[in-house]
Amino acid sequence: MSRRKERTLIKIMGIWQVIDGLITILFYGVYQEFFANNNTSSFSKQYHGINALFGNAFLFICGFGTLLIGLGLFNLIASQKYVKDDQVVKSIGVVLLIQALFSYVIFDVISLVLGMSAAVILLAKNKSIRLSSQTG
Repeated sequence: MSRRKERTLIKIMGIWQVIDGLITILFYGVYQEFFANNNTSSFSKQYHGINALFGNAFLFICGFGTLLIGLGLFNLIASQKYVKDDQVVKSIGVVLLIQALFSYVIFDVISLVLGMSAAVILLAKNKSIRLSSQTG
């Protein structure tokens, strides 16, 4: 049974997560670092250092963006390497459901829809492949 739809959805989700991670790092991180703290005096910038002003938020934003990029790269690799035609694949379906739950928590609607769709189709085809291999 062909798994082309699942692979396509997982690839699109991976590409979106990489783009979303880059947007998070480049726009939100740069905004946080350069524009959000303009109201502070030069004295506090000079004597408290960079980390005292925006280091924690900037590191969190960059870490979160890196997490999204990592999830996207994992999805791109998984779609090529692990989702094969006529094979039962449980672990990728569970990982996609977990990623969809994570996307729900962070309110990433695009990843939520793509992840849930891919996971449901993947797990439904697992059942079909398992039944067809038992009868045939």
